[in-house]
Amino acid sequence: METLSKRGMLIIPAILLGVFVFVALIKNQSEPVKKQIEETATAVRIIETPRLSVTPTYLGHGNVAPSKVWNGVAQVSGKIIKINPKLKKGALISEGAELLQIDPTDYELAVQQAQTTIEATKAQLADIGIREKNSKASIKIEENALKISQAELTRKRKLLSEGSVTASDFEREQRNVLAQQQSVQNLRNAINLYPTEKQRLNAEIKRLESQLASAKLNLERTTLLMPFNGRVAQSKTEIQQYARQGDVLVTVDGIDKAEIEVQIPMGRMAALLFGLPKIDIQSVATGNIAELLGLNATVLLKRDGLDVKWQAKVARISEGMDPISRTIGVIVEILNPYRNTQPGVRPPLSKGLFVDVALSSKVRPDKLVVPSDSIHDDKVYIINSENRLEIRQVNTGIMNSHYVAIEDGLNTGEKLIVSQLIPAIEGMLLNPIMDDRTFTELQQAVKGASL
Repeated sequence: METLSKRGMLIIPAILLGVFVFVALIKNQSEPVKKQIEETATAVRIIETPRLSVTPTYLGHGNVAPSKVWNGVAQVSGKIIKINPKLKKGALISEGAELLQIDPTDYELAVQQAQTTIEATKAQLADIGIREKNSKASIKIEENALKISQAELTRKRKLLSEGSVTASDFEREQRNVLAQQQSVQNLRNAINLYPTEKQRLNAEIKRLESQLASAKLNLERTTLLMPFNGRVAQSKTEIQQYARQGDVLVTVDGIDKAEIEVQIPMGRMAALLFGLPKIDIQSVATGNIAELLGLNATVLLKRDGLDVKWQAKVARISEGMDPISRTIGVIVEILNPYRNTQPGVRPPLSKGLFVDVALSSKVRPDKLVVPSDSIHDDKVYIINSENRLEIRQVNTGIMNSHYVAIEDGLNTGEKLIVSQLIPAIEGMLLNPIMDDRTFTELQQAVKGASL
């Protein structure tokens, strides 16, 4: 017991010492340090909104088609006896070249027959002329003979009254006078009929001449000629093949001019023509539509290692809007699409080739433009004077895939955010970084250089 009492006496001072140290630590403890949370600025790329001259453009696509397509139709029937060796699909043939010939024998005979009939009819006409001349000469003789007979009849009538001649002699002389009168009348009737007969024969000659012209035309039609410089698209001919009138024997595509139809959405078409003065539709129908609308066109082939351009012109606008795609067709034309062809470098604009078509309108000066990617549901992101985000509603005008013209809601020189900002919280702190590359691309785009 005495030992335990001594141990307790030793523990008590140690406990008291620990309590004393704990109290001292509590009294000397300092207040905790409060750390201020700092706002982090988000880095964004910006440009200062410029005013530039804008050339509205649209890049469309389409297939090349020939402006002229000719179907060589057999205008007469017969066997094909001759074919141009070049008359094969894909061959280029010059204007005026003979493509094929149908057996002309029957048509040559028809020409000869018509010519012979005309000659015979003309001979009849000449014969009538001679007979008319002879009749006119004969009637003078007959009329003189009639006068003599009438004088003799008058003399015998006097002698009869004197009893110097018999009644039978007088009657005989009367019959002579009547016969002579009949002869004169017959000649007069014949002379009166000659003009009608000549008129009939002249009309017959004209009819026969028409037959001759038709026969000659059919003879010409036995030969099929190339109507223009072109390329054979299809040939359905063989030697000794019988061609019926109306059969399509060959199809040829013109190579002097090609055309491409580009389908443009109405919104993009409106952007191309935005701000142009009013146009009279009648003047468009009779004038140069490219000049009236101020549209220019360039055909582009940029694929498979090729980079080729052809100058084109807007020829016409399609007759209506496509009810499904809600687009309108613009047809452009290219002159001499086969000229300056270089294998592997510059191909010809052949039928069916898929190409791009760049359409551009008149220059619109002094437009405030921004990259199209900087528009977010008709809103733009602006950095204000405190480097904080401001979301601004804007009204847009001319636009394409690279830029948008701002009509209202934005001022020149404002700091426009051109990078993606997610999330975009109005008032958030931003760290702007000038994007010279985007600004340069915007300058090129408004000039149409991006095409």
